[in-house]
Amino acid sequence: MQQLRLILPVINGLLKTYKIPRLICVFILATYSHIPVHSQTVDPVTSIRDLREGYLIVRMPASKPKIDTLQSMIARTSDNTSKLRLQRFLDEAREERDSLLADYTRAFRDYYHFSRTAYFFDYDGRDLRKASFYKMDGTPFSKDSIGNKPVFYLYFERTEESHIEALVIYNVEGLKVPTPFPNNFTRGGINFLFLKMSERKFPAWRVDRINKRLFKYWGENRGELGEGEGEGE
Repeated sequence: MQQLRLILPVINGLLKTYKIPRLICVFILATYSHIPVHSQTVDPVTSIRDLREGYLIVRMPASKPKIDTLQSMIARTSDNTSKLRLQRFLDEAREERDSLLADYTRAFRDYYHFSRTAYFFDYDGRDLRKASFYKMDGTPFSKDSIGNKPVFYLYFERTEESHIEALVIYNVEGLKVPTPFPNNFTRGGINFLFLKMSERKFPAWRVDRINKRLFKYWGENRGELGEGEGEGE
């Protein structure tokens, strides 16, 4: 509402000075007022309750553009030395993709218990209605089985502020869940020497941290949500 009070005089001035069609001004006003209202619809406390009752679906990186490009380059080249070098790059890209998938699906099976889970590959992200979904053990998962349960998505991406790699939680409308809801899970706070000594892989540590922080925030707000001493982690 404060934003509307600030912009209304500007619109009135435009109407008087430039005789801008009123329809355009209505569009400007609707667009301007839509942004803050829409962003305020994501409530952190409600979101933690909904996630607890619903699904966290992970968008897994598949390196498809990189792999497809390398395959095309191998098919086009006739030089054996170049072909072998490109094949090595292709093998490394596939190994990196498969290792990331294996490590994170195992981590979610072993360390994440806050909500139900599933995953899809990022190349299916443009149209989730046609995407193939999987359980964390790799078996197919029918999205129809979700029913009316809330859905949240976990993306591998970079933070807006520092542009560092992070796992970020979005709601079903594609809006990032704001703080104090736990989000932007970066590499910060990790002791890699400790990981090496404990023989624990980074994805396991990271997913365990997500699980603990979600349980902590949920526990802090159960009173506001009207929930009793429910199941802990």
